[in-house]
Amino acid sequence: MEHLGTVFEMGKAICAPLQSLKENEDILDKRIEELSCRESDIRADLEREKLQYGKMPKREVELWLKNVQNTKDKVHDIKQKLGEVSWTHIQLRMHLAKEVEEKIKEAVGLKENGRFQEGLVVDLLVGSTETFPPIKIVGETTALKNLQKIEECLMEDEVGKIGVYGMGGVGKTTIMTHIHNKFMKARTFNSVIWVTVSKESDLKELQDRLSKALSVDLSNYRDTLCKSAKLFEAFNRRGKFLLILDDMWSTFPLTKVGVPEPNQENKCKIVWTTRSKKVCRGMCSQRTIKVDALTKDESWTLFKEKLGTDFVLSPEIEPIAKAVVEECDGLPLGIITVGAAMRGVDDIRIWRNALEDLKNSRPDLEGLEDDVFSCLRFSFDHLKTQIHRDCFLYCALYREDDQIGCDSLIEKWMADGFFDEIEDQEKGFDKGYTVINDLKDACMLEKGELGDFNRSFVRMHDLLRDLAIAITRKSRQFVVKVSSNVGKFPRDENLMDDVIRVSLMYSSNIELLSCQSKCLKLSTLILEGSRLGNIDHLFFEHMQNLRVLDLSDTDITCLPQSLSNLVNLHALLIRDCWNLTEVPSLVQLTELRELNLSGTAIKYLPDGMDSLTNLSPWPLCHKNKWFILSHLEELSMVESKWKWSSNEDRNGRGAGVEDIVRLMHLKKLLLDFVDSSAFSSYVRSRHWRGLNCFLLTVGDVYFDPEEIRDVFYSRECVVNVSDGDCNSVAFPKSNLTHLLITCLHNLSTIYMEEPTQGDNLANLKRIDIDSCPKLKYVLSVGWFQTLQNLEVIIVSDCRAMEEMVVDMGDMGEANNNIPITLPRLKRLSLYFLPNLKSICKRTLICSSLEEIVVLNCRMLKMLPFSINSLPSSLKQIKGSGRWWDSLEWDNANTKMHLQPFFSERLDIIFQRREEDQERQGTKRKADSIS
Repeated sequence: MEHLGTVFEMGKAICAPLQSLKENEDILDKRIEELSCRESDIRADLEREKLQYGKMPKREVELWLKNVQNTKDKVHDIKQKLGEVSWTHIQLRMHLAKEVEEKIKEAVGLKENGRFQEGLVVDLLVGSTETFPPIKIVGETTALKNLQKIEECLMEDEVGKIGVYGMGGVGKTTIMTHIHNKFMKARTFNSVIWVTVSKESDLKELQDRLSKALSVDLSNYRDTLCKSAKLFEAFNRRGKFLLILDDMWSTFPLTKVGVPEPNQENKCKIVWTTRSKKVCRGMCSQRTIKVDALTKDESWTLFKEKLGTDFVLSPEIEPIAKAVVEECDGLPLGIITVGAAMRGVDDIRIWRNALEDLKNSRPDLEGLEDDVFSCLRFSFDHLKTQIHRDCFLYCALYREDDQIGCDSLIEKWMADGFFDEIEDQEKGFDKGYTVINDLKDACMLEKGELGDFNRSFVRMHDLLRDLAIAITRKSRQFVVKVSSNVGKFPRDENLMDDVIRVSLMYSSNIELLSCQSKCLKLSTLILEGSRLGNIDHLFFEHMQNLRVLDLSDTDITCLPQSLSNLVNLHALLIRDCWNLTEVPSLVQLTELRELNLSGTAIKYLPDGMDSLTNLSPWPLCHKNKWFILSHLEELSMVESKWKWSSNEDRNGRGAGVEDIVRLMHLKKLLLDFVDSSAFSSYVRSRHWRGLNCFLLTVGDVYFDPEEIRDVFYSRECVVNVSDGDCNSVAFPKSNLTHLLITCLHNLSTIYMEEPTQGDNLANLKRIDIDSCPKLKYVLSVGWFQTLQNLEVIIVSDCRAMEEMVVDMGDMGEANNNIPITLPRLKRLSLYFLPNLKSICKRTLICSSLEEIVVLNCRMLKMLPFSINSLPSSLKQIKGSGRWWDSLEWDNANTKMHLQPFFSERLDIIFQRREEDQERQGTKRKADSIS
């Protein structure tokens, strides 16, 4: 009996894990769920830190995430085996039971280790991952020698501060871009930070630029000492950094700015470029490197390159050309601009005249480096036409190093009368872009660093901007005080008589705009971004020639009544004046072409438009009725407090949808509608067919000012409809490029009828649909076949959707064999569509498709690709492993070909949301029964 008892105890001990297996399985599920929640929170935090601050996860965090994934994979395998192993396989089940116990402990340990009290991220991303576009170094021997000197200094432990100096246009910035790119790729430093300082920068401006480069928010700090402390902390977090300060004009105490002093302990380095050796001394450079001009041979090689590799100089012209190059004194910028100006010239008389012009141009630029500017002045004088010269000089109204949007620049040129002989706006833009291209070809403007397929930018080399300001200052036609502390303006009324253009862009402390002189010639006044105190009520009294008035992004609360006197005004830009509540009567502004009121606080549109002589013969209404200029071409009021509805809803106050429809000359329209009914009323008018671009919104929609500008200066046609209980909405068709629909709770279909002849969505590039619980499908096959330029489809949280693309009516099985081609589709993303069974019953041919994301679409069992139509451009497929394994394929080889692109993403983010909704549905059902 004693032996039997021992055997019994042994058996009990052996079988104990089996007895508690079911209980432990439940415990393991809970522990894995808790671990997954922590993992999800950490991933969300990492994503936010990356997007907002450019930070990267710590190595220990990456390792933890990897371990979590491994544990979850093993748990998945264990549970799968438990489901497959019969209860009679006691030994195998005992082994699995022990593994369950181990994984419980492992999950608990991982959850505890996932607290990361010292933070999740490091500051490696900001300033250290993006390289500048490669710029060819000219003068290989000289430039490479300078490059090597700087690199050697950066590798010396005892050298922390390096000064690089040389004359303007000699190539300092180009050399430093190569340094930036090389050390960023080499990862010698934790962070490589580039800040362009510029001539106009003071201590505050430098701190602001540093904060932008470091992604540090200083908006709550006004005191420079507090700002420096915040910057100092941000630099120290980066550890070993390389800071490049390009184009220094004056000295700054590093500690006062907020930059730590480099030393052998922190191994940080600071390099500044400047035109003055004195600045290097003032900044206490431990090494000073002069960037020399090009040698004669290098200069000649560069010049011939700019003339064109296929251009051969005659024996008579070549010595003159070499003399021309000598006048450029080894300055790369000068050689490039002069070479561009003389490209294709084979007349010896023109070459002799060019040499004479270069020799004689120096005295024209008082107080400037004559040797540097003579060749630049030559290039200016040899621009194609006076229009080209005027357009070039206009760019000096912007800040140094500004990225200037080409569309906004051309609009100002047009409004200022540069292309008055061209009546058609579209042709005016074509002319403007041609001028910009000519100026870039002449190396008088550079391609901007910003820009995408919608917008292009240019920038002005600081030397060329100095040239433009010098030319305009001599003629007394420009006043340029950008990013300055202005005070009263103008200080001397007598100096304003000949002025035609004034820019006080982004200037501070403008106490009062007061002008008693007549200013009869003034045509452009730019105050964008300035901190205005007040505008004298008579300020615009004698500015009848003013054509461009830009008050965008200022703090003004009201506009003076004298604004009504600007009878020749073509462009009135009051964008992002968030405190502006009222605009005076525009009754006399009969020449107005562009009116931008986006981002203002006006509640009613200006009165008094009914007496305009150029208005169409509309019926006169109530005296407070606001009539829009009949020939207005651009109207932007999105993100203002004005919401458009039908005229009947206005109660006699302000303009409505019907008034917009009467504007037959309108080309750009950015509006917020009060509801979907007003929006549909406008869409049904088909007025939008005549627009080049539009942004039409309904509901609680927020657009960043930069997004609004992107639409305004593009050919995009965007619709964003949100928050409505309507069953149906009328949407534009033919020229729509982006359709965004969110939170339309009763919407069941988008385009209800099938397309007829002439109807198509050929311009549509992007579809975003979110939180439309009754939407049954996105588009019919008929509409889907017209999407030849579609690039992105994102559909999420549409619980009723069973089929994304549906054949309307009984189309027959034969039609299912006809494929649909979407040649430009790059991304297909589907989230939380619990009842979706089919993307499309027909095969899709998507030759440009790069990414497929499917999360929480558990009923979707097939992808619409056959072995003969697999996208060759595919880079990744994201979804849960369970969903991927459940997919059905028309051919076993299809999955085999797609498998390498699949990467697992868990559905856990949406599981709790789905369960909550299911619980709420059960509760509502129970409540209704009770």
